[in-house]
Amino acid sequence: MKFKNVYQTTFVLLVILFIVSCNSVSNQKTIEGLWERNGYGTLLEITDTEIKFYDFTKMSCILNTTLKRSEIRRLGKLNLITNDTLTQTLGITEYSFKRINSIPKVLVDTSSNIKKQLFNFDVFWHTLDENYAFFSERNVDWDSIYKKYRPEISEETTDKELYVMLINITDGLKDEHTTILAPEVVTESQEDSIENNLGDHIEQSNIDMKAVEISILKKYVENPKIFGKDMKGKGLFNWGSINDNVGYLQVNNMLFFADYVVPDSLSGYDYLFAYLDQSNSNPLYQEHEVEGASKLMDSIVDEFQDMEAIILDVRFNLGGYDVVSMEILSHFVKEKTLVFSKKARMGNGFTKPQKIYVYPSESIFDKPVFLLTSHQTSSAPESLAMGSMAVPSITRIGSNTMGILSDILEKKLPNGWDLYLSNEVFQNFKGDVPENIGIAADIPIDYPDGEQEFSFELYKDLDYGDKAIDIALKKIIESKSETDQLR
Repeated sequence: MKFKNVYQTTFVLLVILFIVSCNSVSNQKTIEGLWERNGYGTLLEITDTEIKFYDFTKMSCILNTTLKRSEIRRLGKLNLITNDTLTQTLGITEYSFKRINSIPKVLVDTSSNIKKQLFNFDVFWHTLDENYAFFSERNVDWDSIYKKYRPEISEETTDKELYVMLINITDGLKDEHTTILAPEVVTESQEDSIENNLGDHIEQSNIDMKAVEISILKKYVENPKIFGKDMKGKGLFNWGSINDNVGYLQVNNMLFFADYVVPDSLSGYDYLFAYLDQSNSNPLYQEHEVEGASKLMDSIVDEFQDMEAIILDVRFNLGGYDVVSMEILSHFVKEKTLVFSKKARMGNGFTKPQKIYVYPSESIFDKPVFLLTSHQTSSAPESLAMGSMAVPSITRIGSNTMGILSDILEKKLPNGWDLYLSNEVFQNFKGDVPENIGIAADIPIDYPDGEQEFSFELYKDLDYGDKAIDIALKKIIESKSETDQLR
């Protein structure tokens, strides 16, 4: 999952860790050993007592995560193809591993350098250099970054100074999936500076967006149904009928569908962290997210069966799980459909592309669907928007989505800080890459890019109507008129 600005990025980063749901493990005895994941710069070591993940580059090998062997189900579905080939299925992605003989010796060599600032910078730079997939698309000369910043570092450089430098570098990529997370004692001064500059922007923008969601719903839908809660408050799924012949559905997040008990008094990141505390102890958490979304979509699609069309609104959806997006999309396809492919940076090339298919749900809606998008449509809902390009019955209305489709690759620096980056290339069913561009609409609307500006524009114009919804309603009337004339 995926998001925007430092705060939204943190959200996405926390929820998109690759330790996820699971099923079964084949050949427990021979699965033990050391495995290198193709692409991703990751080693997996499985022994009879524990499981370790290492992040490696040409110059380093850093322990990232340690699990008990009894927690192996948290790795996902593992399948031993041959004694030297292993696959790992997480969500919609299948990763491949090859067996290797030993951990790089550089692991031992780097132990004395853990706190050295130059070493941490070098690992940071090499990790991105070997894994980041979009330097060209984002017009960044990565070699020049090294030449510019490395001479500014000495062993007298403080942690706060190093953090500010690395944040400035990642911000320069203009990729909301790429950032640095450090302990609060390091980041608090920088965060104070951000808050002083932005005032109540973040909190106010969240309130504005939720107000827009509910105001649009109440303007167009009589007796709307409001289900669930996300970080912005009540209204994870909102739906009802417009003029008794058009179904309207807001999907405001691709997360929070599992049946966890979180106090209603919590909101924002307090709600997120409380939810994740329960999710992290559930080895089937991603499957339960899909099950929750599936049951809800089945019920709504059944309710909308007599409607002439559905308006599916993801303009306010900031991220979550791709597998949830594909579950939603499955309710609008008639047959097995290739929706996109993905591949990961691997050296100077990429891993073999993995084709992502969507299969029809038991409950499908096979009449016109109008998908509403904005620049705030980011990460997981972008996968839905990209997949919709392969579905003839879906028409997109709005502005380009944000253009951050890659899953987030989480890495450790020697000093323990977390580095998150985009290393996967998503391609639509025609082979086009929308990273940094976003998914274009069939009927474009020039919405503002900024969250607050976007929310304000929709809210202030709502007395006159919502442009995207009104366009969809007009298209439905025109289509009905054309159909009547042919009879």
